[in-house]
Amino acid sequence: MDFSVYIIYLAHLLPILIFAVFYTRNKNKLSFLIFFYCLYSFLNDFTRGFDLITNLLPDIPNKDFLLLSTFTIIEYILLSSYLYILLKTISLKRILLIFSIIFLIVAVGNLIIGYRSNSPEFDSVPIAVSSIILITGSITYFFESIQNPNITFIYSKPSFWVVVGIMIYFSGTFFLFLQYDNLSQQERVNFWIINMICFVLKNIFFSISFTLKPENQQTLNVDEYYFNKLE
Repeated sequence: MDFSVYIIYLAHLLPILIFAVFYTRNKNKLSFLIFFYCLYSFLNDFTRGFDLITNLLPDIPNKDFLLLSTFTIIEYILLSSYLYILLKTISLKRILLIFSIIFLIVAVGNLIIGYRSNSPEFDSVPIAVSSIILITGSITYFFESIQNPNITFIYSKPSFWVVVGIMIYFSGTFFLFLQYDNLSQQERVNFWIINMICFVLKNIFFSISFTLKPENQQTLNVDEYYFNKLE
């Protein structure tokens, strides 16, 4: 097995193990969403890496495309749900919901067409659409957070590290996935290191979020924080 594969699996397991160690701090729906995402991501890569679907369901055609396309949809649902919960402005929530519906139409349509045509191509269009929406949603979250005075420091919130992880991963891999179908096999191998680095960073930031106290325990106003320091 290639050394990079070991790195990927270790990165997969890191947030899962950290979540278990700090379980008492993570008994909330936001943490569970990210935990399920990390767990599903690990199971998906494990299934593809060891070709378990071929062994269990040998009659299903185009299995790798099916797994990747399904993963893209479920990944988006989990991460967009996380951002939807974080956002406070109703109008922004509605905009995210509308674009999510558009994404689901594109992704499900791509899955059906690709599966019926037995297409081996990478689902680059749904990934590009999901990346744009998730990056925009992340920026919107940060914009809302810096205008909210009822926090101490934004980096003390678990959601900060999760959203940073989302932004780094989807920003770093956006053009790679968008151009993936047009790359030669050697170019794919050379550029895949970008995906690995972004993936590892994402999971490290997710792991950091699991070590922090829940956000409902961090309601101290910034002015009150410095006032208490002076006392």
